Amino acid sequence: MRSGGFSPASLFAGGQQGLWLEVVQSGEFSPASLFAGGTDGAWFDPSDLSTLFQDSAGTTPVTASGQPVGKMLDKSGNGNHATQAIAAARPIYTEGSGLAWLAFDGVDDAMEIQNAAFSFTGDQSVWVAAKHDTGTGANIYLMGGNDKGYLFVTGGTSRKMRFIPINNADYTISTSAIGTSPIVFGGAWDRSSGDMSLRENGVEYTASKTPADVTVPVVTLLGGGNPNGTSWDGNIYGAVIVNNLTTASETGEVEAYLAAKSGVTL
Repeated sequence: MRSGGFSPASLFAGGQQGLWLEVVQSGEFSPASLFAGGTDGAWFDPSDLSTLFQDSAGTTPVTASGQPVGKMLDKSGNGNHATQAIAAARPIYTEGSGLAWLAFDGVDDAMEIQNAAFSFTGDQSVWVAAKHDTGTGANIYLMGGNDKGYLFVTGGTSRKMRFIPINNADYTISTSAIGTSPIVFGGAWDRSSGDMSLRENGVEYTASKTPADVTVPVVTLLGGGNPNGTSWDGNIYGAVIVNNLTTASETGEVEAYLAAKSGVTL
């Protein structure tokens, strides 16, 4: 968790040479462990300033709250970085109460995951830490092709979270209405059985659908871009997307990690 907005990455702005060592306590969980052995996916952490840039080319680092984010590096090692080439559609890096997040305007802000090869064809697990504001449009959060995707909030005042793991509206699971406090939510799909789950702050909802021989759509957008509505209206504190099913222990660790990033108490 960040404190006071400082990151050692700021000391290396402009190509300054040096060495930055970070000690991780033994046994401390890192989402990096989920991508061992070449597992595809992405890990986004807005609190890590060394991964944020004001331009989509990644040449101008983000150094302070209030600056736009045109590129956010994928920390999974898979190179699935998120970018936004249009200046007016870039979310804003923001700090407050010891936390850091990307603020999306609910109009057109979005970031595209640029690796076209990022397409899940097997099991999948995905988590997001976010805060939805007052907008009531179709506020897509993480989506794939043809307006179907992984995790998103439906339109209307109910603002339900939904999980569609494939491009088929019949494969859907949703929660009860959510409010406007930060939440950690995630979804998982076992391709062979068709079993799905959707989790909200550690509470699980389940469903089962007959598996179909389809390809999971490419995850293209983070934060918005729904062609039938507006972009995400609120904050994004972090996201972890894995082309695999996680164990119960891993699921709990990811949720705890994202809860710390967003100030959520599980």
